[in-house]
Amino acid sequence: MVQVKIMVSKNVLIAAVAALVIVASVGLILTIETEAKEPKIVILAQVNSEGSAIFVKNDIDSVEDMKGKVFATPGEASIQHMILMNFVKDAGIKWAIAPGSGQSKASDTVYWTEIAPANMKGAFKEQLIQGGIAWEPFNSDIVLDPTVTEAKILVWSDELIPAHPCCVVAANAKFVENNPETIEKFLAAHVLATQWIVDTLADDTSANYTLMIDMGAKFAERPAAVVEESLKHVTFNSSIEQDWKDSLEMIVDTYISLKMIGSMSSIGFDNSTSFVDAIVNETYLQNSASVVIADPADDLVDVRVGWLRGDVHQMARLVAMNETVGQGFGFGDRTIFEAYGLNIVPGAGNEYANGGAVYTAFEADLIDIGMLGAPPAILRTANSLA
Repeated sequence: MVQVKIMVSKNVLIAAVAALVIVASVGLILTIETEAKEPKIVILAQVNSEGSAIFVKNDIDSVEDMKGKVFATPGEASIQHMILMNFVKDAGIKWAIAPGSGQSKASDTVYWTEIAPANMKGAFKEQLIQGGIAWEPFNSDIVLDPTVTEAKILVWSDELIPAHPCCVVAANAKFVENNPETIEKFLAAHVLATQWIVDTLADDTSANYTLMIDMGAKFAERPAAVVEESLKHVTFNSSIEQDWKDSLEMIVDTYISLKMIGSMSSIGFDNSTSFVDAIVNETYLQNSASVVIADPADDLVDVRVGWLRGDVHQMARLVAMNETVGQGFGFGDRTIFEAYGLNIVPGAGNEYANGGAVYTAFEADLIDIGMLGAPPAILRTANSLA
């Protein structure tokens, strides 16, 4: 046997080892990148903007009068919480979570506590809070209820942030990928129902208007007068426009400044613009314009949907599930959703208390499509990628 000796200098050996380390490192980096987390949900359309208010006791006339008192919000992830927080902080006043029962409160601070909007009136009547911020119809319900004698609206949300984002249609990202036609059918129904609401609100003498107020009152379990008043403060719109996406970017930047989410680079994005572009997809909404009505003989496709308890912001879903509305469009005994070939199945745990609960339902694979606030969708998505 012939032996061949290969002489390798120390420098060459070191270089070879270094090269192997680099290759191994690159391989590890590539593995990490391929296993990077993907957003759980995709935002597909608007539901509404505006439609919230700060309600207070009658003796509170300004943000200064709120010092030392406790106010309810639906939770840190909600747009309502952000609006109230900014209202207080912009006045140069401290903002903090309410201390426990029996603990003292500083006279220079406005305090908040989390309460589901449906439960705010009870907490207000029991004097556990001196006001709060909620979505409609819960503000109108509080100030119009004759048993609540000390409540008023301090300011409507559109007076503080005109056209601010609120509820959106979102869907499980995997469901969207695997069922694009179903998504487009859902959005076609959503767009039609939203336009029906806009047209109906323009004529409060019509039979459709009476129908809409009636279905809203039954869903919200509130008097018709409350629903009628509440709808005056909600803007219904299904479209996705650049200025709306810009508003979402501001929400992202606000959460970063509050350290409620990390930097965009820490979750794989260059900035808030690239993050919003990743979680908002308007393609399906655009494609929904060409969706045609289904043959009545076709089987319906089940879609599990989640929505917020008593939230008239999400009136489009009610409208699209109403048979009388469907009859008005000439769909026979079919609802709008059914006319597009869909059978809406309430997700397990429906109805949900807030947007965070809807997102949790997405995580637990309890729903395919959900209606929730844009801020909780943003916050929970960003934190899930960390």
